[in-house]
Amino acid sequence: MAGAAAHTPDQNQSKAKIFISYSRKNMAFADKLDAALKERGFEVLIDRNDIYAFDPWWERIQALIGGSDTIVYVLSPDAVKSDVALKEVTYAASLNKRFAPIVCQRVEDRAVPEALRRLNFIFFDDPEQFGASADRLAEALQTDIAWIRRHTEYGETAHRWMEAGRPVGMLLRPPMLDQAEAWLAFRPGGAPAPATETEAFIGASRTAEVAARRRSRVLNATLYTMLVSIILGLLGWINQSYIAEQWHWWTQFRPYVLSAATEQTLKPGDSFKECAEDCPEMIVIPGGSFMMGSNGSSESPQHNITIAKPFAVSKFQLTFAAWDFCVAHNGCNGYPPPDSGWGRGQRPVIWVNWFDAKSYVAWLAKMTGKEYRLISEAEYEYAARAETTTAYPWGDDMGVATIAPVDANCRFCRLPNDNKTLPVGSFPPNRFGLYDMVGNVEQWTEDCWHDNYNGAPRDGSAWTSGNCVMRVLRGGSWNAYRGNLRLAFRNAYLPDYRSNYVGFRVGRTLIVP
Repeated sequence: MAGAAAHTPDQNQSKAKIFISYSRKNMAFADKLDAALKERGFEVLIDRNDIYAFDPWWERIQALIGGSDTIVYVLSPDAVKSDVALKEVTYAASLNKRFAPIVCQRVEDRAVPEALRRLNFIFFDDPEQFGASADRLAEALQTDIAWIRRHTEYGETAHRWMEAGRPVGMLLRPPMLDQAEAWLAFRPGGAPAPATETEAFIGASRTAEVAARRRSRVLNATLYTMLVSIILGLLGWINQSYIAEQWHWWTQFRPYVLSAATEQTLKPGDSFKECAEDCPEMIVIPGGSFMMGSNGSSESPQHNITIAKPFAVSKFQLTFAAWDFCVAHNGCNGYPPPDSGWGRGQRPVIWVNWFDAKSYVAWLAKMTGKEYRLISEAEYEYAARAETTTAYPWGDDMGVATIAPVDANCRFCRLPNDNKTLPVGSFPPNRFGLYDMVGNVEQWTEDCWHDNYNGAPRDGSAWTSGNCVMRVLRGGSWNAYRGNLRLAFRNAYLPDYRSNYVGFRVGRTLIVP
């Protein structure tokens, strides 16, 4: 079992984010520790309260661990026998997390998990000294927190780099590389040593940077020599890459980009596409009002949203064809996401994080001169509901695949399960003409994650204030059960999270009369 300590926005610079790993049989102690941490300025999230029905449980635990700075492991005879608690320790160790083990009940040394044996423990086994022990824990958690957060960040990045096969494209570049090297050089006394893979990652980044500079110097010298030769030979210098980019824009985008006058004639339900080949087909969504959310804890309070102006949403989830077109024309940071062996083309692009999605819409906005963007969470739910008020697109009943298969790609939406993405548009559209608003892949939105809707905007705009450690995803996926396809269901991951069930959909702001 687990919990996580988070902090109010004004405390983010002074308090650490803490993940608490404990056995369910120590729940009374965990509740007492919960109260003690709250008393010392922490807000404690316990998984039994904050991982909601139909949530992918272990994925949420992984997200909590990944976003934490320190893992507090509650040591007891029950904890060292708990498969879940030990699984949490193993996963945290794989991310190079700092551990702060505390002793709730004494155990034999040999029973302590390997990752914790060499660490100092804070003892909570004397009930009369609980308050003093909690004070020592709070002080320890706050020690050198700025350095520790960098430890977490670089450790996670190095781990992803190693798992991906050490690609050059994931290495650090200046000025982030310079900051990482300074971080290595100025480790505070008593702080955990950087992991071997972290040091290897930063070292490889410097080696690649030196090689890149050497290549750049050679290239610059060659270009300079060529330029001088051409000038001396009375030849004009032709910038081939610039001409190629301009030719691509002139033939693939310019003839198809909507003029302001044409844009203002668009009506709800109209579709348009602002390139010759593989870019999103957009559907005009009317302005309007709807009741957002449900009675679920993270989906409440229900509140009325009014979207004053029409906007456009891509007809389909973004496809591999559209992403590969972007990469082929110097966009999307040159990142070619894998397809898990399922094929590319008209299947939704996967293995893309929130930053990848942002790079795509930025490229499309640059090529068209129009305001392409990620849609907000409110815009997503409005477009997904398409003037319905039911819990699911097909009604209020979750249904059972063997009795009532539904038009979506998820676990047990129909039998047999596909267990992978399907080409976009495999099922009928909703009333707005949008396909796959639920199922197939979860979709990144612009919004930062908040635990509920208290203080949320009421105009449909993205909620980007507060602590943006995590970003909101909507819609469920092929890997989710039917409950995650509810129109009000919310999920969140760290913005650098990639998976074969995560993609995105494109939005566009319209010029309206």
